[in-house]
Amino acid sequence: MKAAKLAVICFMVGCIFSAQGHQHHHHSHGEGVLFVVHDQDKWQVKFILPAGDIFGFEHQPETAEQKQVIKKTLAKLENSQQLVTFNGECKLIHAKFENPFEHHTHHAHQDLEVEYSFSCDKPVSKVTVTLFAWTEAISVIEAQWITEQAQGIAELTATKPYIEWPL
Repeated sequence: MKAAKLAVICFMVGCIFSAQGHQHHHHSHGEGVLFVVHDQDKWQVKFILPAGDIFGFEHQPETAEQKQVIKKTLAKLENSQQLVTFNGECKLIHAKFENPFEHHTHHAHQDLEVEYSFSCDKPVSKVTVTLFAWTEAISVIEAQWITEQAQGIAELTATKPYIEWPL
């Protein structure tokens, strides 16, 4: 039964990430998207953020300074707490993101996609976006979540950077 439940949740996550992240997400400066999915002690988090708001530009880096900005920012993303924290005791299992400028593309707008997987030893009732603390360029994050108890949508800002639910 657990394997079937996990398969359904994984399918739902794939559908949400695929559909929302690529078809319905419109690229708007100052706005990002967050998906949070929970199953037992596992948590998946995915951000889709405009590269211009994270790096300060969307074109291929042209100067040594821009290349350094990319390097520093990608290093910052290795620490998941730079983007998100949980109120439970959670351990980062996996981080996945790529330099959006690494592959030459003809898109006028670049997005940065960041995915984290966590394992939490204690129940989680609150997820906080810490990204607002280091980039003022993002003013709104549209958050969607699915937990074992509930699902929902919320608009997160620097003054209300979290989603929470009763345990």
